[in-house]
Amino acid sequence: MSQRVRSVRAEARAGTVKFRFEDLEIWRLAIEIADLLFDPADELEAKRFYRFAEQVRGAGISAPNNIAEGSGSLS
Repeated sequence: MSQRVRSVRAEARAGTVKFRFEDLEIWRLAIEIADLLFDPADELEAKRFYRFAEQVRGAGISAPNNIAEGSGSLS
């Protein structure tokens, strides 16, 4: 096992691994928007609109996930 692989594994265990997308301003903004959507989703769930609440949460987290996934591609 290479030194780099050992280093990354140690960082992962320590919780200090930083991914490239975490430096992207657009990813940080998408996380903020997702966070804002979770409160209304909780209110919807309290009113028994379970499926709608689930869709709101899914939509909120979709953007940051797609940005993170895209940052790992070579295109």
